[in-house]
Amino acid sequence: MLSECFFVFFREVVLRREQRRAHLLQCALEVFADQGYHQASISDIIKRAGVARGTFYLYFDSKRSVFDQLLDDLFELINSTVRRIDPSRGPAGVVAQMESNVDEVIELMFSNRAMLRILLAEAVGLDPGFDEKLSEFYRRLLLLIEQSLKLGTDMQVIRKVNTQVASLCILGSIKEVLYQVAMGQKMPKREILVKEILGYNIRGLFAPEVAEKVEPMTRGEN
Repeated sequence: MLSECFFVFFREVVLRREQRRAHLLQCALEVFADQGYHQASISDIIKRAGVARGTFYLYFDSKRSVFDQLLDDLFELINSTVRRIDPSRGPAGVVAQMESNVDEVIELMFSNRAMLRILLAEAVGLDPGFDEKLSEFYRRLLLLIEQSLKLGTDMQVIRKVNTQVASLCILGSIKEVLYQVAMGQKMPKREILVKEILGYNIRGLFAPEVAEKVEPMTRGEN
């Protein structure tokens, strides 16, 4: 009985710690989005969170360690959202799966607009550590895209391309769309954005015989 009570107590302590850490991360995200990462300070974060400075240092070593964790969490969300393509479903099925992946990622980013502003609108060149972490985040995304392109090439759905350059083109096109969203630019509905992004990349990447069959799908045609 005593050991069971201790386990319950320990679990509650761990839960409270996790909740406090999550609260600090959320408050830091809001501060970074409102003031910009470079202008924000730990004082701003603890004021928003309503905690003492010592409490902050129980969970994080610095402002950058908070930023690092926010980026790592976002990448894990993206990574868990993207599903592996099943080649057995044929060209049309592959396109449907790609569209679903793009839609899920864009929806994820739309629901994290504060993070979008930090990722896409924050000045670079002011803090080497910040720049390196941001570069690492994009390198991880590019690796995911490259892996997908190599799979598509093996399936003979995507023409042979330089996957490094093609990955940069794909990421660049999506980043610009998301940047406009983050800046408050009026944009079409998400489903239209997905079809346009997918259609744009299909015309450039798909093998001609495949693109001819599936391109109408990206325009919403039967």
